[in-house]
Amino acid sequence: MYKGKTMKKSIASVLASGVMGILTCVYPALAENWVYMGKADTGENISVDADSIYAGKEGKRFIYSIGNETLHAAANCSNNTWYVLEYDTTYSPQSEATQRMLVYVCES
Repeated sequence: MYKGKTMKKSIASVLASGVMGILTCVYPALAENWVYMGKADTGENISVDADSIYAGKEGKRFIYSIGNETLHAAANCSNNTWYVLEYDTTYSPQSEATQRMLVYVCES
């Protein structure tokens, strides 16, 4: 009986670590490392999750926050714009903070 419980715990442990390994590969931004970029023209704070930045086929992918919103975006470094997935909209910098955000993402 004791060996059975130990075996079940071992299997559960292996499965849990396997699931976490898969999630880490699929969702590399599980860890968060927010870097403050400044204030938008609206007065809202802008931060980038440094751990979320990676090169995707449509540009540098990243997660950022503005005010209370957290958004998923793709930076087009060659034309100084970023696309926000949640809004299906492309933006260009309107403040020093958003320009700093693009530079930070593109240089990462």
